Amino acid sequence: MVVSGNPERAAPQFDVSRLRILEIGSGYFKKQYPAQTTLLWTATKRSEDFPDIDGFSTPDRVLQELRAAAEGRYDVVIANTVRYSPWHPRYWARAPFNTPRHPWASLTRQFGVEVLRWAKVPVPLVAIDMDDSFGIGTDSVFLLDRAKVFFKRELPVDKWQVLYGTIHPHLPTLRYRNSDKWRARMDKLQPISLPQFKYDERWRDAAFPEKTHDIFFSGSVKGNSTVRSAGVPELERLRALGYRIDQPTERLPYEAFLERMSHSWLAWSPEGMGWDCYRHYEAAIVQAVPVINHPTILRHAPMLGGVHAVYYDVEPGGLERAVVAALADKDRLLSMAKAARDNAFTHHVLKAYCDHILRAALAPERDGAAAVI
Repeated sequence: MVVSGNPERAAPQFDVSRLRILEIGSGYFKKQYPAQTTLLWTATKRSEDFPDIDGFSTPDRVLQELRAAAEGRYDVVIANTVRYSPWHPRYWARAPFNTPRHPWASLTRQFGVEVLRWAKVPVPLVAIDMDDSFGIGTDSVFLLDRAKVFFKRELPVDKWQVLYGTIHPHLPTLRYRNSDKWRARMDKLQPISLPQFKYDERWRDAAFPEKTHDIFFSGSVKGNSTVRSAGVPELERLRALGYRIDQPTERLPYEAFLERMSHSWLAWSPEGMGWDCYRHYEAAIVQAVPVINHPTILRHAPMLGGVHAVYYDVEPGGLERAVVAALADKDRLLSMAKAARDNAFTHHVLKAYCDHILRAALAPERDGAAAVI
């Protein structure tokens, strides 16, 4: 497990090949470290991206695995939040039809995370919320107390806003913000990004692609964020000015999507249901500099403006101005594209995601909170 030198001089090191992981929900750790991870599935439907599960997160199965953890068979527990209360009727209405051969699991697997509210967890517990929402549901707040670290993908720049509309009917007041208990909870919140796992490894060392277009965009607009619908007319103005826009209307196979995007200098990546999007990092992986509206969230290992990415104002004209300015210096874009790729492979691929979370789980406590590395 943990192999460390002087804790005052070096971050803890560990051999991931020896870590044993109990993962409740998601499937990211099972995909990266299949032999070391037991995955108990929580979602209503099975996912094609995460086909290898070890069971469902029914209360009895979770308790069974926690007893195994007490016997030394696990080193860390990863708990992914569920979007709704486990008593929400959507679980009862849909799950039996999705997994008819597992009637008990179909009715109780959403309660697996809830068991952690009162059961003893003998190893470090890390909570993860990968949802599009900036809020934390009422039924997940207990994880701010039980978990060593609580990672949240859409973590607002003011962490207190995660309580809006769930724990507090409005923005948390001074009573909350001056509470030692709530401040300790906020300290546990840390940002995390969407991990990339579908790309071909050839992109890691690929030569700089030939650029045939100036900007690439492929994504849904109707029924999505207003940032996207507001930006489309600006793409059209850029096209009218003579810039080469690659905007496929058909849905491309994933590898074809990456290949096509690689041949543009820029890739427009406006936020979707959440600010953090797969396309931010997909563009970086194929050496197309992402063009993103300014962030509304705290970010893990962020792509920096002018170094890895181009950020723009969402007010009218902001996208057009940013694109025109960026395309005026192709040498700079070339260096940014390479830096963006390095950032993506260092921090935002699946292995980097898993290892960052595991380091936080095993890090020493510091002032009552985990020292996130």
